Amino acid sequence: MATRIDFHTHYLSRAAESFDAPPPSWPRLAVDDAGCGVLTRDGVPFRDLDSRSWDAARRIADMDAAGIDLQVLSPLPVTFAYEFDAAVTARFARVHNDAIAEVVRARPDRFAGLGSIPLQDPDAACAELERVTGELGLAGVEIGTHAGGHDLADPAFDAFWERCDALGALVFVHPENAPGFERLRAARLAFAAGYPSETGLCAASLIMTGVVARFPRVRFVFAHGGGTLSWLLPRLDAVWSAYADVRETIARRPSDTARTLWYDTLTFDAENLRVLAERAGTGRLMVGSDYPFLMQEEPPGATVLACDAFDDAARDAMRGENALELLHGSGSS
Repeated sequence: MATRIDFHTHYLSRAAESFDAPPPSWPRLAVDDAGCGVLTRDGVPFRDLDSRSWDAARRIADMDAAGIDLQVLSPLPVTFAYEFDAAVTARFARVHNDAIAEVVRARPDRFAGLGSIPLQDPDAACAELERVTGELGLAGVEIGTHAGGHDLADPAFDAFWERCDALGALVFVHPENAPGFERLRAARLAFAAGYPSETGLCAASLIMTGVVARFPRVRFVFAHGGGTLSWLLPRLDAVWSAYADVRETIARRPSDTARTLWYDTLTFDAENLRVLAERAGTGRLMVGSDYPFLMQEEPPGATVLACDAFDDAARDAMRGENALELLHGSGSS
């Protein structure tokens, strides 16, 4: 039977409970005697959690029930902590990355892992990237779309992308915060509209500014089906065709570059997934559920199975084969 992989799941070590972070606004975990937790941000409850976030045995039981062979663990995005002093963020990243690596080492048959880095300090980010992918043996890193006052396409991050390119690093891009998100806090709009919009804008920016072209060995993966990117691509192509300065920056049509990137399938809609597959190719899509959050897809891959645009071979690829290819270090553009 084909291997079933859930590429997009989140993990938070219980070490976060005892982490000594000076800023009172630091995201903090508190767990009660019943094993239920709350993550606070700026001293205000941000997300309710339970043992699925840190208990590997419980995760495995859930995976077995859902028919998943392997989960890729990535940090909770709120713990990116890019808004704090980089030295504190780097210290927490090391603690959290060590915890993820411990879970993976204990059960490499059931887990792979992505680490976190202090992206607001590109030099420190490069150092932790090398530790994560070297010493710890994790598959890559998860990053946000904005850090230290800069978007990912900003030249401030060129040294980071150069290091990623040299390593052929897997970089999972997941939104957490960005300018303008303050107006999206009502009615859960950050989750509903902010995340997919920010993901699409980030991917479009990395394509249109030439970052993807200049660093072709970086294995970019975008959360939430790439957000709005698949719907933006016809307009990006139109801009590329109309403006000579854009063609001077990127020789390749944006829609062609988009087919060299990777995406999870977390679109919550079969038609949206069909459009993404049409514009990215089924060979670049991987099931991702957002386990163990309230908005997770249950079971993982439900939308893949519900979309009648795919044959069995394409479904098998998206449900595991593509992720295996990516995790084993191939499939770069």
